[in-house]
Amino acid sequence: MIKIQYQKSLDDYFKKLDLSFNDLKTSTLYNSNAKYKECVTYIEKNLKTIICEKPNVLREHINKINSLSINFILNRKTKDGSLTTVQQNENEFIKKLRKIFDYDNKIDKPEFAKEIGLTCCPYCNREYIFRIYDDKKNAELRTLAVLDHYYDKGKYPYLALSFYNLIPSCNICNSKFKTTVDFKENKHLHPYEDSFNEKARFTKFFNNVNSENKKFDLLSKERISLALKPLNANDSATQNTIDTFRLETLYQEHKDIVLELIQKAQVYNESYIDELYQKYEGTLFKNREDVLRHITSGYMEDQDINKRPLSKLIKDISEELDLI
Repeated sequence: MIKIQYQKSLDDYFKKLDLSFNDLKTSTLYNSNAKYKECVTYIEKNLKTIICEKPNVLREHINKINSLSINFILNRKTKDGSLTTVQQNENEFIKKLRKIFDYDNKIDKPEFAKEIGLTCCPYCNREYIFRIYDDKKNAELRTLAVLDHYYDKGKYPYLALSFYNLIPSCNICNSKFKTTVDFKENKHLHPYEDSFNEKARFTKFFNNVNSENKKFDLLSKERISLALKPLNANDSATQNTIDTFRLETLYQEHKDIVLELIQKAQVYNESYIDELYQKYEGTLFKNREDVLRHITSGYMEDQDINKRPLSKLIKDISEELDLI
């Protein structure tokens, strides 16, 4: 939920892909249709920036290629199982283009996830995405992360291997919520460009007593509301991100964390926190943030939010309660 910082050179990443356009240049449309040939020429000429440059450059490439009015979605057969000659030629071109940018066979997903260094999903901050050695598969190195294509690889197959188009995320965010939503046409926050932590905030409030909730204790899920809103009411990209990944809805299931924080805020006042730190400094705690993590079970520093699930929620509510 904070911006992913990655500053390393991508020269080796690009070289290892070793992409060739020779087979694509044998396609019917490449040899008979000027706009398809222009498309291939453009991609080949700009290949390194397509693979290695940041999202703002990728958007420029999308705009240029979109101007050629080429549809990269495969034509489906009609009910009688037929395709026109034009559709067959389009499918031939698309399949050969996709084969060049063959994400499934050209990306080592565990190594990619390791390189980015995320511990939990940057979209939801709810699920761990670390790597494991699977003892049921001969200690095979696997990752809990899936690599989401921020710009859908079906619509933009030439971005299927683009480094900054690959977002290590949890399967729920990728497969159940985002699916093939077009983030180019429907603007969302980009984890390599934006920090969700700086754009939105969790807040809690107690509901007024009514006939439905009066039978419940004050410190109960039924008596508390949890909201997640953009800090700027006109920030559509942040609101779209909240809506697409169902963040406000999902976090309703974590009201128990909020209730625990309310209790902890009463028990661990500032003087008690200082007392714990002074008593155990250098043994249990190396700094005051260690004490707060011990109390809240979440990371309190902005730069650490991606290290542990629910840290964004815990940090926001803790600040609201003056616990930190």
